[in-house]
Amino acid sequence: MQIDYNILIAYGGVAKKFAKGEYIYNEGSLPHFYHQIIEGDVKLFSANDNGKEIIQGIFTIGQSFGEPPLLLEKPYISNAIATSPLVVIRITRDKLLNIFKDFPEITTSFLFNFAERLYDKASLVQIRIGTTPEDIIELFLYRYKENLNTNELLLIPYTRQQIADFTSLRVETVIRTLRKMNADGTVKIIDHKLYY
Repeated sequence: MQIDYNILIAYGGVAKKFAKGEYIYNEGSLPHFYHQIIEGDVKLFSANDNGKEIIQGIFTIGQSFGEPPLLLEKPYISNAIATSPLVVIRITRDKLLNIFKDFPEITTSFLFNFAERLYDKASLVQIRIGTTPEDIIELFLYRYKENLNTNELLLIPYTRQQIADFTSLRVETVIRTLRKMNADGTVKIIDHKLYY
């Protein structure tokens, strides 16, 4: 979901820069702003006491993130970190609600965007309960490709570690499983890049 940049600025939006590795917000903190990416990427994740991460989403130019806690005025349930130099437009909750009131088509777009994200979250649960690592990884890759609505061989933009973090598998398991899947033709690995 993308709100037109000019609308955000007209309603008081302000650009903010974050360095790679800098947190935009932390789990448990209270939300104050709507964030829409102008440049860079953001990773939303949760981590356990042992440092094991579970990625909840990766967001890029034109996308927004962290809206449900902001709208509900509840604490964030994940961390958001810049995975590259980042520029976001930030706007306060009350000004975002004014945009929704003045532009009902934006509200409708948000509704469908949230429905898509809920569907994706349910898909991730399905992925994590797969029976074998091959099943789990293939379902993850299939869902990614399905979201892009293509049947063509596609370069997968995620690292082995990110696939592990999305699927709750160990990175060693992901590497071993992808090699096996490459050997049986389920995926293609060309110059260390993954295609599905």
